[in-house]
Amino acid sequence: MKKIIFSAALISSVLNAQKKEQDSLNTRTIEDIKLHKTGNPNNAKISTTKSQLNVMENPQAISVVTHEVIEQQQAQQLSDVVKNVNGVYITSARGASQDSFGARGYTFGSENIYKNGNRINSGVFPEVSGLERVEVLKGSAAILYGNVAPGGIVNMVTKKPLFNQGGNISLNYGSWDNIKPTVDVYGALSKNAAFRVNGSYENKDSFRDFVTSEKHYFNPSFLFNISDKTQIIIEADYLKHHFTPDFGLGGLVLNTTTSESKLNTLLDIHKFVGVTWQYQTNEMATSTVTLNHQINNNWSYNAVAYYQNYNKDFYGTERIQWNLQQNGDYIWKRTLNKQYVEQNYGSLQFNINGEFKTGKLTHKLLAGADADYLQADTYTYQLQKQDGTYADAGNNFSYGTNGNTSNGNISLTDENTWTTGYTPNSKKKDLTRVPTRRIGVYVQDLIALTEKLKFLAGVRWSYLENKTTQVTNYLSSTKTETANSYKKDMAFSPRFGLVYQFDDSFTAFASYSNSFTPNTGLSIDSNGKTSPLDPSIINQYEVGIKKNLLKNTLAFNITAYQIDNSNLSQVSEINVNYKELTGKTRSQGVEVDVTGNPTTSLSINAGYSYNYMTYLDTPNTDGSFVEGERLVRTPANTANASVFYTFQNYIKGLKIGVSAFYTGNRLAGWNNLKDANGNQKTNRMYEIGDYTTVDFSIGYQAKKFSIMGKIGNLFDVVDYNVHENYSVNPITPRNFYLTINYKL
Repeated sequence: MKKIIFSAALISSVLNAQKKEQDSLNTRTIEDIKLHKTGNPNNAKISTTKSQLNVMENPQAISVVTHEVIEQQQAQQLSDVVKNVNGVYITSARGASQDSFGARGYTFGSENIYKNGNRINSGVFPEVSGLERVEVLKGSAAILYGNVAPGGIVNMVTKKPLFNQGGNISLNYGSWDNIKPTVDVYGALSKNAAFRVNGSYENKDSFRDFVTSEKHYFNPSFLFNISDKTQIIIEADYLKHHFTPDFGLGGLVLNTTTSESKLNTLLDIHKFVGVTWQYQTNEMATSTVTLNHQINNNWSYNAVAYYQNYNKDFYGTERIQWNLQQNGDYIWKRTLNKQYVEQNYGSLQFNINGEFKTGKLTHKLLAGADADYLQADTYTYQLQKQDGTYADAGNNFSYGTNGNTSNGNISLTDENTWTTGYTPNSKKKDLTRVPTRRIGVYVQDLIALTEKLKFLAGVRWSYLENKTTQVTNYLSSTKTETANSYKKDMAFSPRFGLVYQFDDSFTAFASYSNSFTPNTGLSIDSNGKTSPLDPSIINQYEVGIKKNLLKNTLAFNITAYQIDNSNLSQVSEINVNYKELTGKTRSQGVEVDVTGNPTTSLSINAGYSYNYMTYLDTPNTDGSFVEGERLVRTPANTANASVFYTFQNYIKGLKIGVSAFYTGNRLAGWNNLKDANGNQKTNRMYEIGDYTTVDFSIGYQAKKFSIMGKIGNLFDVVDYNVHENYSVNPITPRNFYLTINYKL
């Protein structure tokens, strides 16, 4: 459910006065000083939880990547940040237009990616230079955010206005002419108002032939202290990204009568087989107004209004699949597609937090409500052939040798056939409009039964309505409504947890949560009758410990979980334009992390995760999934380790660091199907091996100047991210990146 939040968990710290030497007025900060001083996420105030619960008393696995980690690793995109969180991994890099993430066996969509608590479209590469930190709630977040995938949510927290004057400017340069200047300026406008402006520009080529990228980002924000108890924050940002969509190397289809395929290893990772002029432009603009109010020492509330506009303009080739021919060559019928997408989304939310007692019991209460509305418009096109006639874009329009539209085949072994010619003219075919409305109400209470034992209970009621899909055909000047497209779902999502705090530095917990995932699309039976799919009901169980070491500077956390999905949907075997529910899945795993700053000179961030997700109980019908088979696109093992050390005595200001990231073997393609007798049909998936990348960093700071360099993928490892079986994108080979920074 798309919605906006500025967590009430931070209201107390936001409204707490901090005396500034240059100003007699007490000003408020949203910076979490304690977290940034120690690097220990167990010490943090997590805005993503919406509540006043601290990490140690929250019965859930939580990770935080601070801006110090982001800057010292010179992260260029969100995937560079979240790989520091064990158990969160890239599931694909579809068309090199976005990174898709997953956790605990489940793929994240727009419902799982947030900025400042606001759900954002996941079809972009977010800008990371303006991030204060990234917070990750693992496992279920349904009680707070509605119909989200059960693996967790990622929340990007941007840098906020400060009353002290400051900022920095930097210049970044890297491999393949990657140049990126950034600016960050903040300060007081008056005793009661402050501002901050972040901005960046990025222009770069790629190790992939013909692939380029240009990005603009602008992020102004303002803070107004209306009174000692009331604060308003106004934020906006604008992102424009123009680039070459790149679907990589493609898959090899071994037999055209089946779906058997394997990873394409016949092409050099630098080769580009799309049309050289293809492009994609993503634009996203957001605005947020947040009201925070402290009623008294125990009660506070906040209200947020949020608006987002997103559009995507795509014109190019996609779905690269090389089919084996009798002569041993591989042929791809290179299709051409043009599409324009626009989404307008608005949201309101209200949260109230309070602490009170009933007899000997102490309560931390959160109650809230949210509502949002999304209108998603998709335009499709017809493209003009060389003979002047038009054909539908997509699979109906092939673009072969020298741009010849009468023969869309190109040969994998003959690069002369890849040559591209003219850019076909286009005209709008139709507009498909999908309106969606969502409403949620929730309440949660943490009750201290004793000084050490606490019980958490909460529930959310969610209402989701997919209004009737409207189709406008520009060729016939007609408007129609899609049959059976109207659908509404209502569900209660409860959550329960037990927390035992041995002391301030050691906690054990256990929790249960229930959620639902709406299944989009229609099902179809053997008689051709269509109907909306029921939602999938998901139960999640989690146990763990959170332990602080070395005077609370280092967190050592362990979590184990099990997620049971009542009914997973898949593409229908009867008709690929429809879906069907295919049975129960189970995801089990364990996560371990060690994070913090044992000394002022040493920073440590390390973790390991194991996940095993399989089909548990599927129907005994033709076309169902195979019981006991591991699901595709999920690595069984991931691990990360990053150590940075800053010299204080001998070469003061010198910093060195090493980061290593391991991704275990994965299965690509689609899971296999069984026939009516329970026997497996043709193999539809293939294995991608595991890999480890190592980065080495070195830098130096002297007064206001600093310089930081990095060699990424030091050992030049070759591997791939794969979307199903066609967007096979190689990971970035050995590269360098340099940042020069000046503090204002």
